[in-house]
Parts: sequence; C-alpha cells; structure tokens
Amino acid sequence: MPPAIPDEIRKRTFKQWLSGDTRAKIASDNNLGEGSVSNIVSDFNKGLARSEFESIREVAVESRKQGLTLSELGSRLRLYNYIKKLGANQNQIESLIANLANFPKPEKLIEVANRIAQLSRSESIPLEDIENHVKQKEEEKQRLEQEIKHKRVILESTNVDVQTINEYKQLKDELSKHRLSTEDPTRLLSILQTIKQIGYDPQKIVARFSYIKSLRQTEK
Repeated sequence: MPPAIPDEIRKRTFKQWLSGDTRAKIASDNNLGEGSVSNIVSDFNKGLARSEFESIREVAVESRKQGLTLSELGSRLRLYNYIKKLGANQNQIESLIANLANFPKPEKLIEVANRIAQLSRSESIPLEDIENHVKQKEEEKQRLEQEIKHKRVILESTNVDVQTINEYKQLKDELSKHRLSTEDPTRLLSILQTIKQIGYDPQKIVARFSYIKSLRQTEK
C-alpha cells in the first residue's frame, strides 16, 4: 500500500488547483502522479459537498487571495455548469482551458471556434462533419484554380494565334504594295535571301536585278 500523502502536500495541491494550475504542473511541483492530484481534488470536493469546514475554508481563503468576490465565484460557477451541460466533464474542461492558455493567441482560437459554430448553424452542418466540409471546399477551390489556369493558357495561346494572323496580314499587304506575293513562299524566300547576301545595299540590289533582267532578255 503506497504511503499516505502528507497533509501539507495535499493542501498545496488543492491550492494550486484552485489557482488554475494544470494537473501536469501540480503533479510535477509536488512530485506526484496526475492520478494522485485528481484523487486529492476529488477528496476536497467531497468535503465541500459534505460542508466540511476545512475544505470550505481552503476555498474561501484561496478565493480571497485571488481577489475573487462571491459574485465572481458565482459567475465562474455558472460558466462551469454551462460547459458541463454541453456534455464535457471536468477533465475535458480543464484540458480545453489549458490548451487555450498554451496557444500563442488564444483570442484567435476562440474566434475561430465561434466562426465554426456559426458555420455549423448557418449551413446546418453537424460539427463532426465540419472537417469533411472544409476538405470538400478546399478540393473545390483547387479544382477551380486548375480550371482557371488551363483557360488562361488557352487564352494566351489564342492571343498568340491572333497576333500571328495579324502579322501575316500586314506582311501580305506590304508585299502587295510592291507587287510581291506570299503565294509562292519558296520564291519569296529566295529573293529575300539574295537581298540579305548583298547586304541590303539598294544600288547592289538594283544592279543585281538589272543583271537578271538582262539575262532573261538575252535568253529570249
């Protein structure tokens, strides 16, 4: 049978519990197991239920140290009972508060929880289905983003095609001014290549074409 826990440790444990320390911290500070902490708290609560003077006195003294009035104690009791009616037990309530306290910005976590509750009511979605609902919305968002990306690629490709057509039309119009045609691209490329070879020099171009013209006349 394990040795009895000294009264001094039991009282310190209960005071820390009233102060809001977590069971893990209380157990560590007093070299106890968390189960022992729960048992000590349970014993004091039983004493309160039986109106034992020492238990009531401990609560009163610690409340005064914390600067709590009877009105504030009543407010906290109301909040505790409200949460308890939701189906949570004391350990769950304590765990929730401890997690909130350890969160970098607990007010943000509370705000998110409120939004989730509002979403559940407005969309008639049970809380247990919220996670799947969020996943579905995320998948839908990704699908829409992929569709937008695909349509943007098509639009950009279409713009390139339109630009190419416009450039071709401009080229054709410009060639027509000089009695040239794109109907025979091989011939046109040959002419352009010749012009390039002679360095785009107007005099050389005229001389070359005059020479070609004279050759053709000679052949006739």
